[in-house]
Amino acid sequence: RCYILSNENGKIQLSLRQSRLNPKSNSKVEDVEITCIKDVKKGQLVRGYVKSITPSGVFFGLSTSLLGRILFQNVSPYFVQKHSLYEKYLPEGKLLTAKVLGVNAKEKHIELSLLPEDTRMPSVLPESLGLPRYDAEEEKREANDREKREELKLKTKRRRGNSENEQGLGRSTGITLRNYTEEEKKIKLHWRLANCCPPPSTHFPLLQEAKPKKRKICPADENDSGIEVYYREEEDDDQKEEAAKKKSKIRKPGEAPRLQVSMGFTWDEDMNAMDIPVLNQKEESSESEEEEDPQSKLKKQTKKEKELEKQKKEKELCKLEAALMDPSRQPQSADDFDRLVLSSPNSSILWLQYMAFHLQATEIEKARAVAERALKTICFREEQEKLNVWVALLNLENMYGTEETLMKVFERAVQYNEPLKVFQHLCDIYANSEKYKQAEELYHTMLKRFRQEKSVWLKYASFLLKQGQTEATHRLLERALKALPTKEHVDVISRFAQMEFRFGDPEHAKALFESTLNSYPKRTDIWSIYMDIMIKHGSQKEVRDIFERVIHLSLAPKKMKFFFKRYLDYEKKFGTTESILAVKRAALEYVETKSSLADT
Repeated sequence: RCYILSNENGKIQLSLRQSRLNPKSNSKVEDVEITCIKDVKKGQLVRGYVKSITPSGVFFGLSTSLLGRILFQNVSPYFVQKHSLYEKYLPEGKLLTAKVLGVNAKEKHIELSLLPEDTRMPSVLPESLGLPRYDAEEEKREANDREKREELKLKTKRRRGNSENEQGLGRSTGITLRNYTEEEKKIKLHWRLANCCPPPSTHFPLLQEAKPKKRKICPADENDSGIEVYYREEEDDDQKEEAAKKKSKIRKPGEAPRLQVSMGFTWDEDMNAMDIPVLNQKEESSESEEEEDPQSKLKKQTKKEKELEKQKKEKELCKLEAALMDPSRQPQSADDFDRLVLSSPNSSILWLQYMAFHLQATEIEKARAVAERALKTICFREEQEKLNVWVALLNLENMYGTEETLMKVFERAVQYNEPLKVFQHLCDIYANSEKYKQAEELYHTMLKRFRQEKSVWLKYASFLLKQGQTEATHRLLERALKALPTKEHVDVISRFAQMEFRFGDPEHAKALFESTLNSYPKRTDIWSIYMDIMIKHGSQKEVRDIFERVIHLSLAPKKMKFFFKRYLDYEKKFGTTESILAVKRAALEYVETKSSLADT
């Protein structure tokens, strides 16, 4: 039964929604029907089917006329290089749950996400693939950035320590060191000999003449500190100009010229003058600390954020572990079912649920593979569990396979199980799927192969009565009485009569019971069955006639007591006070007659 949505150009669109088939029902609609883009809202969880996979993403069908797109970065938290992997785990027509990230009504674009943090569903790609996560790559980048920052910090510390050492050496040997920018990448030294200056009236040469190439200058004084100083010729002119400017600024009238250096070094031994470079060093160190403060603050912030992220991940893991440990939790992915069947490999219920999970997503081949895996895994001693899987596989081939595949599975099932049970199950499958012709052919085969089995005759009789073939049922009873041994006749007749009451002709059923009771009047089990059926389907007069016949039989006292009690209970429920008293009087008469016979 289905609902016709449209019939255009020879194409009929159908719907199996319960809300359309039964519009008056008040049952809750799980998936709200989506007819236009206005029905989709940002943040909404929707279910749909995979339509196709293209280089631009996965296209997701929300209805017959509405499609959404899922970018690959929103399909799974794992980094996938080959898109063929998506085609394997996202086949066309697979049912999934997605979250709406954005809706563009003008262009009719819908962006969706399948990430577990959005849908609260397991990832479409299992963890067993061992794919790298996007989060892991970001953590690697952050770790690399952190290492680079630490290296830069160590370099700056080393340079600062080297500059301090060089400044100390300059004060002791008269050599002043000046730091340049990183682009120059070399430290250029300006030096003067402190103890070799001429009288105050003469000028000391600022720099010695340089050779065209780099060279070493080794002062030969008694105060030689043993330091080798390197400098480059191309910058001597600039150094001379700077030294001349500083001399012109500091020189006073009537005072001999003094050697001036860039760090404020003077020839005076005054303490105030000696404190100047120290102050400058303190200022530089305070400035460098101020420059480092924002970097340290950033590092502290990133550490806090990382701690928060770790806490969130730990909470999520705790939730997942608690959910996995919950015995009432229903499995929602293939990984969940794999864990369950590993813990209980001989449970056919779990294997059948696993097959149903794949069938809901229209993954027929995967369902077949699960069934074959179950048949190999379940222990050979668990015959009933294996039979359940075989029956499920027969159902699967009957619904989604061909007649050839069904017959192949049936032949294999007959080899590995009791043949009669497999035949009976296949007959039920045919009957339930309304394949009556195949079922009747199979019953004929069973009657030839299992003539001495009472259950085969009874099952075929039930099938014929449900089809309304009462005359064929009467002929089948005659054939059954000829084929079966005489000790089974009474039971077979009573069972046929019961089925006639339910599905066939009640009058013919009464005749069968009456003929049986006339032939076997002391079969109290048949009397009890006849009474139960007549109480349900007959009139009160007919029931009372049966009770009157029974209480006048010559049976054992225990059996008579049982029938009197049933008669009294029936009258208490449906009769009057007079009828109740009549049953009691009949019981007293029976007791008196029995006692008088015992006395005689």
